[in-house]
Amino acid sequence: IEQAVKDAGGKMAPGHSEGYFQTIAVAQGRQLREAKEHELILQSDVLINVPVLKSHGGAKLTVAMKNLMGIIWDRGEWHSRDLHQCIADFATYRKPDLNVVDAYNVLQRHGPRGVSTADVANVRSQLLSTDLVTVDAAAAKLFGLEPDAVDYIRMAGEMGVGRKDLANLNIRRIAL
Repeated sequence: IEQAVKDAGGKMAPGHSEGYFQTIAVAQGRQLREAKEHELILQSDVLINVPVLKSHGGAKLTVAMKNLMGIIWDRGEWHSRDLHQCIADFATYRKPDLNVVDAYNVLQRHGPRGVSTADVANVRSQLLSTDLVTVDAAAAKLFGLEPDAVDYIRMAGEMGVGRKDLANLNIRRIAL
């Protein structure tokens, strides 16, 4: 990844030390009241979240909300508490400007790493939304699950983070 970033003219951002992270308050959190977020995210004008849709042993699915765990320092704390509630809580604080879900090759079993290519399905899709809950709900459906079957999606919807009622949204399907 580092070489691809350099070839494209980009710069790698370090995240291997707690010194790169700053404590933020999660005012609306029920379980998670604060977290340490990477300083570059805090300084950014725009945040584009690009998760890969996949199964996850602890959270059932990794989509947009779960992907935000990558910008905080202590993910282990979330796992040791109520993982689903912590994911929903953090979503009340940090809402990306755009979420682009890569659902081209989807890890359907044994996530987050998988054990063989038999765990991967070629779905050839991409989901885009400014709403974390909407994009996660749509991804759950694409994965074959009802959104409420993924606790953090249900919780975030109940907390008013976003909309999960896909039937009442204007969704466009574009085939290329």
